[in-house]
Amino acid sequence: MKSFNLKNFDPKHSLFIEASAGTGKTYTIQLMVSKLISQGTPLKKILIVTYTEKAAGELKDRIRKKINEVLEFKKINKDDSDEPELSKDVLSLFAKANQDVDNAAIFTIHSFCQKALKEYAYDAGRPFDMGMIDDAAVTTLVEQYIRDQWVNDEKFQKLLASEKTESLTNQLTETIVSAINNYKGCCKKGEIIPLDGPSLPKINGQEVPLSALEKISKATCYNDLKCIPGFEDELTFFDSVSNTEKRATEFTEKIKSWTNESQDLLFNGHSFTTKSFSETTLPHFNAIKEIRELIKSAPKHLYRAQYEEFLCKQIPILFDKWQKAKKDDKRQSFNDMILSVHKAITESDNLKEKLRQQFNFAIIDEFQDTNKLQWDIFRTIFLKDQGKAVEGHSIFVVGDPKQSIYSFQGADVNVYKEAILEINNGTSLNNNFRSTTGIIEGCNELFKGSFFTPAESSPELVKFQPSGAPTNESQVKVPPMISGKEVAPIWISENEISSLNFARSAVAKIVDWCSFENGKTKLQVFDKKDCRKYRNVSFKDFAVLARTRSEMEVMEDSLRHAGIPFSRYKDNNLFNSRECAEWIALFRALNAPDFSAWNRKLLSEVLITDFFKTVFTKKDNSSEDHSMDELHYVDSKVFDDPNNRERKLLNVWRDLALKRRYAEMLERIYSDTQIEQRLMDISKLQNLAKLRQIGNYAVEFLYSHNCSLEDLVRHLEGLAAFRDDADDEDGSLVEKGTDYDAVQVMTIHASKGLEFPVVISVAGFKGVNNLSRGPFLYHDDNGIHLGLGSDAKEIRKAEELEEWKRLFYVDFTRASSILMLPRYENWTKKDKSGAIISVKPEFKFLHDSHKEFCENAVCIENAENSVFEYPCYTILKTDSDWSIAEKKKLVREYILQPLSKNSSSAESTDNIEELIQEQKGIMEDLQKHVPQACIMQYSYSSLSGKADNGISNEDDTPIDQDGNEESSVADVAGKNKVSIKSIDVNALDCTLAYEESRDYQSHYEENLKKFPRGSKLGNAIHHVFERAKFFEIGQQLPTLESALADSKCINVVEEEFKNEALPIWNHKKEWTDIAIAYLWNTLNAKLPAIAGNCATGEFFTLTEIPLENHKAEMQFNLNAGTSEELRRFCKGFIDLMFVRTDAQGNNLYSILDWKSDVLEENRYTPEALKERVDADYSIQRVLYSYCLIQWLKQFYGEGTAENLTEEEIFNKHFGGIYYAFVRGTQGGTGKGIYAQTWKCYDDLKNAYGEIKKLMSK
Repeated sequence: MKSFNLKNFDPKHSLFIEASAGTGKTYTIQLMVSKLISQGTPLKKILIVTYTEKAAGELKDRIRKKINEVLEFKKINKDDSDEPELSKDVLSLFAKANQDVDNAAIFTIHSFCQKALKEYAYDAGRPFDMGMIDDAAVTTLVEQYIRDQWVNDEKFQKLLASEKTESLTNQLTETIVSAINNYKGCCKKGEIIPLDGPSLPKINGQEVPLSALEKISKATCYNDLKCIPGFEDELTFFDSVSNTEKRATEFTEKIKSWTNESQDLLFNGHSFTTKSFSETTLPHFNAIKEIRELIKSAPKHLYRAQYEEFLCKQIPILFDKWQKAKKDDKRQSFNDMILSVHKAITESDNLKEKLRQQFNFAIIDEFQDTNKLQWDIFRTIFLKDQGKAVEGHSIFVVGDPKQSIYSFQGADVNVYKEAILEINNGTSLNNNFRSTTGIIEGCNELFKGSFFTPAESSPELVKFQPSGAPTNESQVKVPPMISGKEVAPIWISENEISSLNFARSAVAKIVDWCSFENGKTKLQVFDKKDCRKYRNVSFKDFAVLARTRSEMEVMEDSLRHAGIPFSRYKDNNLFNSRECAEWIALFRALNAPDFSAWNRKLLSEVLITDFFKTVFTKKDNSSEDHSMDELHYVDSKVFDDPNNRERKLLNVWRDLALKRRYAEMLERIYSDTQIEQRLMDISKLQNLAKLRQIGNYAVEFLYSHNCSLEDLVRHLEGLAAFRDDADDEDGSLVEKGTDYDAVQVMTIHASKGLEFPVVISVAGFKGVNNLSRGPFLYHDDNGIHLGLGSDAKEIRKAEELEEWKRLFYVDFTRASSILMLPRYENWTKKDKSGAIISVKPEFKFLHDSHKEFCENAVCIENAENSVFEYPCYTILKTDSDWSIAEKKKLVREYILQPLSKNSSSAESTDNIEELIQEQKGIMEDLQKHVPQACIMQYSYSSLSGKADNGISNEDDTPIDQDGNEESSVADVAGKNKVSIKSIDVNALDCTLAYEESRDYQSHYEENLKKFPRGSKLGNAIHHVFERAKFFEIGQQLPTLESALADSKCINVVEEEFKNEALPIWNHKKEWTDIAIAYLWNTLNAKLPAIAGNCATGEFFTLTEIPLENHKAEMQFNLNAGTSEELRRFCKGFIDLMFVRTDAQGNNLYSILDWKSDVLEENRYTPEALKERVDADYSIQRVLYSYCLIQWLKQFYGEGTAENLTEEEIFNKHFGGIYYAFVRGTQGGTGKGIYAQTWKCYDDLKNAYGEIKKLMSK
């Protein structure tokens, strides 16, 4: 294949470019875009699609930089001396492109589809305002079908008869959810990804039909077995050889006389063996033995076939139902966006014509990670449509099949192969600009042999072509040097090494190579700024790459023991860490009212955390039994004394938490425990970073959600367990905090697109994954399929092994100067004596590749060679003298101390505390400028926290580290405090008056029925009310009894409780009845009618409000500044906004908020409601009501038909604000409903003015 040359690039013809690792793929895309611009193509006419948002952003920056370069040097390729300067007219095209680059069409596949569906919703036949949903939510639909639809299905009942109910339903749910995420439904041509039928056993190459399996399973005699393919033919053969085979007749008679009461199955295996027949007859005897095995396993085969048949029928039905449910709810998943564009483009002309008008050219980056749907979309728009070439359009795809490693995300390397055959015009990028010549030649040798040879019966998807070094001498990297002498680029371990010994040997090299000699590190690598010069290395130049996270742990332990800082790149397991567990233990202890009885163990748990490490120092210096271990010591009587120092500290922090002074609590925890000082050691900085990140996140969560410590503990536990209900709503849990000098530890997938001077590959000591129960995407000569059976599973396993090879290609090619490889002992099978028997199939490609490399490359025993012959390698000697103390000493003396003297980028332990204090001072100074430099965002809950920063301020006396009061310190905490209750003092309470005859106590015995409390229940109840159709409930469910029996209501409650992980399945009847009673009573409660500044004396119920007149979850964004320039704004969601009409025909707009609060003694009197709303929701009611008036200005304000002022809008169209305390409502009464307005608009406006003051605090 020819190398890519810009001069030969003709945009009129579509093109594929195969770009190996490090060959300048992104730079080539920049050149292509530049040539298109130079030929008069506006930047907006070029569609560029890449794999990630990060890559899209970087590509946009690179294209901007390239355009500026062209404008500066007046050439597309400034390094090409033969290229003439561009004319003024052409440069003006680049000047225009420079203006348009921010709006360049550079997308991921999902953002491209999302934009196409949004801009051309009508042409795509989609609603304009589609929300997002995760396809995992289909679980609810599957469970509903199991419960409501399949219970009467005959085939489902057959399966239940053969399997435990819970086991079967779990299997079905897991399989169907997975299938729906892979199955793509149908288009005009049929199934997009065909779903296989049930897998059936085979005899003599023939499938045994399902009907035959049923008959065989129930067989009582030989005649019932005649349905087995080829069975009678085999017996006929034995009859034909009865004259020559002595025992043939006896054998056939035995079989034909078989009944299910016979002692043997068909025949006795001891009486008839392979020795009973001649060689010519033996194959037929073996065929009968195979049939006997089939009969024995027929029930198992039958169950599996029936199970798969049931799934094959239900998967398309459920897929269509799920798609319809999402469409009805105006929701879509990421997969749906691609499916919708695919359908719109392949089944009609509207959308594809619009996109063709918008774009003339497409550049698809990382094309090896595409799939069939995506290729269908781009091919139809830019290449071929119904077999005809698309005129005036071209597509350019850039990729590397050797780096296709994302099949678990839907990538399909087979599509790459299909696409390049269809484009039929290709070039390649072969010169590696990333690595030294030694690495390039070494990788060529590793990959050239049997590495990419596919397993038997698997297609060849990758043809390895060697990469070359740059032809320009100035771009050739200098080789690595150790102590001033060149060294081999590939370091391979000794044979049969353990994962622990390899990790220790690699860590020993990190310590040695980062050590200083005469002001330089022993290892010197090329400087990226000038690749002909050398530079020092630091810890961050080393990358440890693993296939899975579990493969990282041995190396991390060795790094930790040596005192070397390391960081997991893109660590998604922050909350699944020891630091998070310790915060949870601390918050549990603070939430405990005391430490008596069961709560004593909470005290013990927190005392063994890092927060209280000084406890054990104190123990060692005390008269306590020194032999007592930590676990027994924290349970000892020392800590039963309430005046114990640790107990007093916990009380101080608890008091701060009760006053909601969480930020102060956090700082006191840090200062009182001195934990930061104890984690200053450089090897523990990763632990300190995690600790602070989780602590900061916890405090932010407490403030932003206005929740309790108990809610916080549940949330952190959810994050630690990766539960969906514990998702961080901001989408970014914490900052990384990994910009210090540390070894980077990451998965190979995370390393894609990155490069490192030294790569240590630890991958390969954990075996291949055992695939789940399916379904399995696999390929054959007819394309891609979705299968459920064993054949599909085996093909998929083979395909994953081929992908594993590509994963190691990515692994090895991340290195730019040195690559360190293991030869693990677990790659081979051994006998009891330890002798190698064979190589395990999944590791054979690695074992053979390393073996062939060592046979063909030059082994450099020492660095005395003046000239190196590539490829070459050095044996990594096993570190047999591993000493933790010695390694830590070497790190401190030969790396950290010289760094503190010579480098501004790293500091010794002694300097770190001083630096942290300096950084705190800088941050405080920066904070002063934040309001002027940022747009500040507020919500009612965050403003409530600012209003009462210390709800009960009876005693703000500071307490010292020993838990004693510092009475000499003046109390200044409460001087400038804004009280929540003082914000809205002129509210007009319209709540229905107290009726002495009425019982205002909630009548549900929730405690007896263990009905839940807390934020999860609040969320579930809110969602139930959001989904309620008020008017329909009023018409169809006139009584509470009818509501309790309504299946729709029951299903909604169950679904919402399950979505919040509330165990409703254990309390189904009780909890469902209580929740439905809340719903019915609230919707049928009497609400006092409000018009402007007064109550009218009339009443209404929510069941009188038609569906089109109420809207749930109404979002608002309010500019909270005084100028038009946006400096601060307030945002939030109003639970319910509804419209009524008064006697004069005016629309009255009202707000209602659902509250699941439990009031004291379960009493919901008007006075109790007012007290709760005044205390907790004064800010909310003012904020929401003021926002409503501002929103109504667009319909009734200045310039509209009515042309009203804000005050007139309030008087004519404001319908009041209501709080429905759903635990206390009762149908037909006003119980549990708080209602209010204001005497005049100025009262509302003035109250809002008080809130605005909080936004400037």
